[in-house]
This record gives sequence, structure tokens and C-alpha cells, in this order.
Amino acid sequence: MIKLSTKTLLTPIFIQKQNGSKDDYFVHYINWLDRIQLREEFAEAEMIQNGAHKYANNQEIKVKILEENFETLNYNNEWLELHSQERLTRQYTDYRVLELTAKACHQILNDEEVTEIGDFLFGIELWLEYSLGILALNAWQLPYSLVYAIISDINLHEKEYKGKLIYRCRIVQTAGRCAMTLISRGETQKASDILSMVHHYAEALDTHVQGLYRFAWAYLDYRNGKIEGQKEMFRVIALFDFLEVPISRDFAQKYYNRHVLNLEES
Repeated sequence: MIKLSTKTLLTPIFIQKQNGSKDDYFVHYINWLDRIQLREEFAEAEMIQNGAHKYANNQEIKVKILEENFETLNYNNEWLELHSQERLTRQYTDYRVLELTAKACHQILNDEEVTEIGDFLFGIELWLEYSLGILALNAWQLPYSLVYAIISDINLHEKEYKGKLIYRCRIVQTAGRCAMTLISRGETQKASDILSMVHHYAEALDTHVQGLYRFAWAYLDYRNGKIEGQKEMFRVIALFDFLEVPISRDFAQKYYNRHVLNLEES
């Protein structure tokens, strides 16, 4: 994942590189937000949110100008107008979704914002790294029914995703994060269902995702009254420490402190 220097943070962040594809460009920010979310670097999340908001607004203004001034723009045919409008609208949607995803890393989204994310995700037919990243990063706050429906659809086209490591990682992250929210609400059966749906993607993943998938199952066992679940959470934290993955260790430890230790002390 990408860690930017202080110098990079001080430069304008939404200047697309000439030699990079749109998907690569947005994936860059998804990977950055992934790390931000784990480390709880809220100032950086807010910076990306504000930058994406600015560019989303710019695209929205361009669409309105195009609609209002079509006759003076000397377009030769209706197709060109529609093509330009659709392109600007897609750009607006990409920046808007990135804005909301950055916000979700440090704030609770309101109902309208969750609906916006849901509408974006539910309209996807072929999942790519960017859209799967948006799904995974927002999974903490998305409705169970939406996540269940999306993973069910992905499972119908399993061959298109199972062979690519980053795709499998994002799918498992989605289920794990959604499940951990459900568990904290006491909805353990739904959490079990969502984790079970992705077990066939969970082989030979990177250390971080594999460990957090185990951690989610352990947290579920703990909330279901199984003592072994708490021991397994300790083992996962110790494994992250042994393998020198501090970002994963710190995240799992903080999650344990908030949702297990604090619960027991209260």
C-alpha cells in the first residue's frame, strides 16, 4: 500500500498523471485510504475528502454549463453532446464516491450518503480493483442486505475474481468488515453468513487480510460465548507482531480493546 511523504501531502493531490489509467489513478487513493483507515490518520482522510469534493463540484458545474450552452459550443451532433455529458457525469460520480469513502474513514455517513454509495455499487456489473476497493472501505457502514446481495452476485461470477489476489483480498475485506460491524451489534448469525460466503476466496491471501479474516471469526466466536474466540484474537495479534506487521497488529489490538476489553470492564 502507498505511503506518501510530507512533501507529497503538501502538493495538489488531484492532478491525474498523463501515463496512468483512470482506474490506476483512483486505485492510488483507495490504497492510501485503506492505510489511513487502519492507522486512523483522520487529518489525511479529511484532506482527500476535501480535494475530491472540490473536483466533484467542478465536474458538476461543467455538466450544467454543457446543458445550458449547448448551442454555443458548436457541437456537430447530439451524440457528441451526450458523450460529453456522460463523461463529465461519470467523472463527477467517481470523485463524489471517493469523497464519501474518505469521509467514511473518519465519520459516520448519513442515510443519504450511504444511499449514494449503495446506488453506485449496486449498478456495477463488472467489478474492478477500484470499485471493489470502494466496497471494502465502506463495508463497515453499508447495510447487510446490500453487502449480501453484492457478494452473492460476485459468487455467481467467481471465476472472474478468484484468480486475482487483490480482488480476493477486497472481497474478503468486505465480508470481514461488514461482519465485525454486525457482531458488535449482536447480529451474529448474519455475520456468520457473510463470512461463510467468502471462505473460498480466503486461501493464500496476504498476511493482513488473512489475519483479519481470522480475527473476525474469532470475534464472532467470542460474542457467541466461546472462550476459544478470545484466545484466537490474542493469537492473531501475536502473529502480526511476530511477522512484523505493525499496522495490522495495532489495528487488531485497538479493536480488541474497544470491543472486548471495554465491554468486559463495563
